[in-house]
Formats: sequence, structure tokens, C-alpha cells
Amino acid sequence: MDNLQDLKLSIDANTGVGLIQFNRPAKRNAFAQKTIDELVVTLTYLDSADTVRAVVVSGGPDGPFCAGMDLNELVTLSTSRAHQISFLKDLTDALARFSKPIIAAVVGFALGGGFEIALACDIIYAAEDAKFGLPEVKIGTIPGAGGTQRLARALGKHKAMEFILTGESASGTEFERLGLVSKVFPKSDVLPAATKLAEKIASLSAPVIRIAKQAVLT
Repeated sequence: MDNLQDLKLSIDANTGVGLIQFNRPAKRNAFAQKTIDELVVTLTYLDSADTVRAVVVSGGPDGPFCAGMDLNELVTLSTSRAHQISFLKDLTDALARFSKPIIAAVVGFALGGGFEIALACDIIYAAEDAKFGLPEVKIGTIPGAGGTQRLARALGKHKAMEFILTGESASGTEFERLGLVSKVFPKSDVLPAATKLAEKIASLSAPVIRIAKQAVLT
């Protein structure tokens, strides 16, 4: 895992916590196809690593978490090409298969595909002023990685419809009130809090935690 460019990966062998960090600051951590490929490979690696028992996904302590798809790549991607490369599907499949607890630590933007990644995690910790949204309808498309279904399951059909059909965003504080974000913190406390939670979970029986997660998802 030494050849990652769009991501940073660190593993604390003492606590059993892996940290995945988006690493495209010049693009506000917007992802390209290469980012998706790296994330799929990283998730597969972590899921098979016996020393890793919980994972945190972050855009770094100062954010942003992820501004979604890199529009410079999106505008050059035809519909047929998107289907050919299973656009975003490999990522959502990898997240769905991931058997260990995974926590999103969201600071700044989590928009479009970035929000979908957070939605696919098991727990979301966020900054009070973090910005979540699925703005795809504003650029003539729809969320393409299962975000429509995940948001509806989290918020209920009607509230999810409001966000999806308008493309409007809301803060971490608002989404905590709605039950999607587990806890909010001042910006500087988000990553430490998410890491502490991951360490707590990782200290428990790994087989039991795996079964408990599966029981919720099935």
C-alpha cells in the first residue's frame, strides 16, 4: 500500500485502527476514477488485515471531507464510458462488502459522491458547520452510488426527497438533529473523537462486532 497518491493510509498496530485520508487538497478532495480505484484497493486490503479492527475515513483534520466527483473528469466522461468502467459501483460494492466498523469523520464539505461515501459508512461524526448535500440535480444528473436509497433509509422517504429533489445542503448540526450524524463537534475535535470511538470499538471482540454489524445491515 505504498503507492497510493490520492489517499493516505496509516494503521495503528497498538489500537487496531486504520485511518484512510483523502489526499487531493488542491481539488478539495474531489475524487477522480483513480481515487475510487485506490479506495477500493485500500478497503479490500484493510478488510483482510487481521491487525485492523476498525477504520476511520477522513479528509484530514481541517477538511474538506470530499467535494464529490472531480467535475473536470466528469464532463469528459460519457454515459457509455461511465457504464463501461462501472462508475462508482466498484466503490459502493467495496463499502457494502466491508465487514469491519467504518466511521466517517466529516469536516467541511461532504457533497455528492463525498456524501455518498459518508452515507455508506457505519457511523458519521461531523463538525457542527460541516456541509452535507447531494447537489447532482443542479448539474443535470442524479446521485449514482446508492445515496438516494441510503438517505431515504436514514431520514425517511419524504425528508430524503426534499434534499434529493432540490439539491440543497444542510449542516452537521441539522443532520445530527435528523438522526443521520451521530455526534457533532467543533471542527478540531472531529477526527480525534472519531479515532477514539474507533479505538473503543476495536478493543472489543472482533468476531462479535462483525456479527453485530451484519445483524444491523441484514
